[in-house]
Amino acid sequence: MKNIAIICDCDNTLMPDLPSLLLKDNEIEPQDFWDDIDLLVRDGWDPPIAWMTKLIKLIQDEKIKQNTNEKLAEFSASVDVYPGSDTFINEINSKLGTDSDVSVEGFVVSSGIESMMKGSKIANSFTDIFGGRLYEKDGIIAGIKSSITFTEKTKFIFAINKGITSKIREKPYDVNNFISESERRIPFENMIYLGDGPSDIPCFSMIEKLGGTSIAIDSKDEWSKNWEYEMRYRKMDSFKPDYSEDGELRRKLNSVISKIQT
Repeated sequence: MKNIAIICDCDNTLMPDLPSLLLKDNEIEPQDFWDDIDLLVRDGWDPPIAWMTKLIKLIQDEKIKQNTNEKLAEFSASVDVYPGSDTFINEINSKLGTDSDVSVEGFVVSSGIESMMKGSKIANSFTDIFGGRLYEKDGIIAGIKSSITFTEKTKFIFAINKGITSKIREKPYDVNNFISESERRIPFENMIYLGDGPSDIPCFSMIEKLGGTSIAIDSKDEWSKNWEYEMRYRKMDSFKPDYSEDGELRRKLNSVISKIQT
C-alpha cells in the first residue's frame, strides 16, 4: 500500500480564521486584537504565544464567554468551513476505490487552537489534528499547554513521515529517533502541503526540497505584500479555498496524486 499525506494548515486554509470569528462572537474587534499582537511580536514575543496569551487574558477577564476547551469546540462546530474542506479527503479515497494500492490520509498542522479545530466540521475527515493546546484550572482555561510555532510545524511533518504521530505528544523526543528511509511510513515525496501564509513557509520549503508538493491557498484574507512576494519568488501555484470536486484546487490535488501513483 502506498500512503499519501495531505497536510493542511487550518485557519484561512480549510476555514475562516477561528480566533477572529471567536473575537467577533464576543463583540471584540479582531483588527484591534491583531494590531496589539503585532506590537508584542515587535517586542520579541513568538506570534502564537503572543496571541494565545492575550486570548487567555480576555477569557479570564470574562470578555470571552467560551472559557473552557469544550465551549471553544462547541463554538467552532457552528463555523462554516470552506466548500468541500470537510469531505474532500474521504471523496478522494472513495474515487481511488477499495482496490487501489493507494491510501490518502489527511493531517492538520496549525498554529491555531487544537480544541477548536477538533470541534469543527473538518474533524472527522482528518487522521489527526495538531495545534496549540490550552489547559484548564478550576474549570476555566488558565494557560498555554503547548504551542506550534513556524518551525515547530516541521516536527509534526517528520512525525507523519516516520509514522509516530500517535506518540508525538507524549513522547516528543521520539521524532529524533533514527528510522531508515525504507521503513518510514509516508515518504516526503508522497506529501502534499497546503497553507495560506508566512507561518507555512518552513514547511513549504522543506517538503519541496525533499520531493513533495506545496500548494498555496489564496483566501484573500488580507495577505501581506511580503507573503505575495514569497509566492511569486517561489513560483508556487495558488488556489482559491474551494475543495469541491469540480474546483481547480481539487483538480490540482488529483493531478499530484496521479503522479505519485505512477
